[in-house]
Formats: sequence, structure tokens, C-alpha cells
Amino acid sequence: MRLFFISLLAAAMQFTTSVYAAEYPSRTIKMIIPFAPGGGSDTLGRVLAEKMGNELGASVIVENKPGASSIIGTDAVAKAAPDGHTLLLTNSAITSNPTFFKLPFDTQSLSAITKVANAPQLLVANPAAPFKNLKELLAYAKANPGKVTIGTAGAGQISHLAAELLEKSSGTEMTMVHYKGSGGALADLLGGQINMSFGTAPGLMQFIRSGKVIPIAVSSGQRMSALPSVPSIAEVLPGYDINNWFGIFAPPQTPKPIIDRIYQAVNKALASPELSKKFGEEGFDIVATPPDKFEKSFKQEIGYWQKFAKDNNLKID
Repeated sequence: MRLFFISLLAAAMQFTTSVYAAEYPSRTIKMIIPFAPGGGSDTLGRVLAEKMGNELGASVIVENKPGASSIIGTDAVAKAAPDGHTLLLTNSAITSNPTFFKLPFDTQSLSAITKVANAPQLLVANPAAPFKNLKELLAYAKANPGKVTIGTAGAGQISHLAAELLEKSSGTEMTMVHYKGSGGALADLLGGQINMSFGTAPGLMQFIRSGKVIPIAVSSGQRMSALPSVPSIAEVLPGYDINNWFGIFAPPQTPKPIIDRIYQAVNKALASPELSKKFGEEGFDIVATPPDKFEKSFKQEIGYWQKFAKDNNLKID
């Protein structure tokens, strides 16, 4: 009898979530981006939101909620109702933050929906910088400890970790300047207040094409197809490899039927030839990873950054 009631309860719960998912979405969907406007997440999110909305039959609005190394925006989603009407589009900093910060939420409890795209970090310099390529940069940095200024999207962000690894791998000393998002770093780079900056290709491509910044190197182990003449850092510093990805999450305990519905909408949107072409030109590598595989990889990456910090004796002040 007890087993009968347990089975009955499970069936009722499944029926309820299925009915609820069938009615989803019932209102406007808010996609929170935990960074300031102008960066890769913002570029990706605003284009994707429109296509997603068309597939879901509802408006998807983007809200930038920057601050505290993306923790403020992520916390807002972590504490939102698990009904699929509040989503998070963030980058791989979500996997490094648990290592470097005390968080007001459990990152691993977030509902992983899909990895949307990969986009390596680009190291770019102001044209007035006293170096024009990676070898010149490293030579200058070694001869002038602390004089090279490098901007990041914030302490603990992937751009910061890429800069730290560059410094440690090359045996140089650089001055890190942390901003509340890549937009602030880019503004100071263009203005000449800093020598160089790590940032995602989508936020930098137009400035590279116009000559306002000089591409120095790519953080991933391989060169980018969008910038085939720009070397990877690994070509000068073997073993260097830091990638960056963008993904969508929902609040903890969001029903699986809703997760699947959102994933299907994103997958269809990304399959659009128009969108694929646009993102490819901007330096994104579209992936659309299914929820189960994305959840597994993102949790594994949390462990990777814990080991990375330990191996490199890296702490965020």
C-alpha cells in the first residue's frame, strides 16, 4: 500500500510539472546578464533573446545586473522562482567564482540549460603601447617589472585568471587593473589609460577591424578561425590554454520539462543561418550543449579551477 501511494504521488507530481511546462511561458521572460553592457555576454544575449522569444512565443527581455564579479546578477537568478521566467546568461566565470569568493548561493544547485558558445579570451593592446606582438610584450614586461598595465573584467573573472596565468607562465610582473565588466576595461584601453586587456572576441572585433586596438594573442590552445593571423599564447608559452564559454542557467529546482523546452528553443535559434553567420563573424563558436552534458561539464570545471588556484597559489584579495 505504501509503495502504491508513493507511485501515485510521483505520477501526480510528474503530471503537474508536465501541465505546468505545457503552459510555459505564460508571461515575459527576463534574461539576466551579470555583466555591464558591451561585453561578450551582452552581445550574445541581446541577439539570442529575440530569436529565443520567437521560438517560445513570448518576449525575452535582457537585464544587465553587473557587480561583484558577476555574483550579484547570478544571485538574483539563484533566488528567483523556478518557473523558467527568469534566466541567467553568463560566462565560465560562474565555475571559478566558487573557488575565489564566498557566495550567497550554491552554484551547483543552479539548473543548467545549455552551453551556447565558446569564445576564447583575446589579449589586445592600445596601438601606443611599447610592444606590437606577444614576444615584444614579454620582453618589455621582463625588462620593466610592473610597468605593463593589463585590464580585466573583474577580480576572479576569466580575463583575470588568463592574465594571472600569463604572468606566472612567463615569469613577468604586470599590474592588474580590475573593472566591473569588460566594457570599462575596453573604455580605458581605447583611452590609453591601460596598455592592454584580456576580453572576449565578440566585444573586441570591431575595434580590431578599425585598428583602435592591436590583437596580441589568443588564450585558447588553437588560433581562432576569425583571426587566423593572431597566434595563440601557447605558441610562445607551451601549455597555456584558457578558454571561455557562455551558457544559460535557470533557478534551482526548475522542472525538467521547462529546462528541455528552453533548450529546444535555444537550439533552434542557434541553428538559424543568419544567427550562425553573425556569431561566427564575431568570434563565437556555437555549441548548443544539451542540459545533461552541460551540467556535467560545468560541475567538473568548478573542480578544475579549485586545482588551478591551488597549483598556482592564487588567491583573490
